Amino acid sequence: MFYKRMLFFSLFWFFLFGCVPQPQQVQKPAQQADVHYKLGVSFLHAGNPTLALKELLKAVEYDPNRSGIHVSLAQAYQLKKAYPQAECHYLKALELSPNDPRYQNNLAALYLDMEQWDKAIYYFDEASQNLLFLNAHNALAGKGYAYFKKKDYAAALAQYQEVLTIAPRYAPAYFLQSEVYHEMGQTEQERKMLEQAIDVAPNYVRAIYQLGVLLLKEEDEPSATEKFEQVVDLAPDSEWGLKSVQMLRSLAH
Repeated sequence: MFYKRMLFFSLFWFFLFGCVPQPQQVQKPAQQADVHYKLGVSFLHAGNPTLALKELLKAVEYDPNRSGIHVSLAQAYQLKKAYPQAECHYLKALELSPNDPRYQNNLAALYLDMEQWDKAIYYFDEASQNLLFLNAHNALAGKGYAYFKKKDYAAALAQYQEVLTIAPRYAPAYFLQSEVYHEMGQTEQERKMLEQAIDVAPNYVRAIYQLGVLLLKEEDEPSATEKFEQVVDLAPDSEWGLKSVQMLRSLAH
């Protein structure tokens, strides 16, 4: 009888603990998710969104409630211009981590790519107003650019000026203002903003190139040539370097 009772209790505890998930089994999906997530992020940083997407899709299968995975997935889709899928994952990330200004800023940048200016303005505004967001000036600049694309030039300039009150050495704010003044036909202000952008960031090749174009329009070929040559020296294989080479060739004929 004693033996049977001991056997009964042994079997009882065996089946009881057999029904309880072991820690290793619980952790395994999270660990697998982390492995694929880290691989995906490394591929993103290496500029390979296709391989990043492959790894991140595996990661999200293992851990569908991790906001960081959804954000990285969104970035991979965005780089591949799969904008609806990117939007879906950014929104999911915000659902999992409400009001995270980094995710709001990323979603707003996606809406710029999608040319949905009002949505971009909304999410850039949400991000910029968060006192814990370290890059509020980026969000304000993005908001200004959305206004620029809506041809609301006064609002765009106001945003860029606000950027400079926060980050006075943020060179893109000067360059972005030059674009506004270009559209408004205010050449002197355009030149001034380009020069200020270069003064703050001497290797800002896009601003140097654009100043060269402006000088060429003003028929100052020697100064324009100097700017194009400077761009080629700084970044020969960049978009602006290649454009500068073309400009120099056309000036040589």
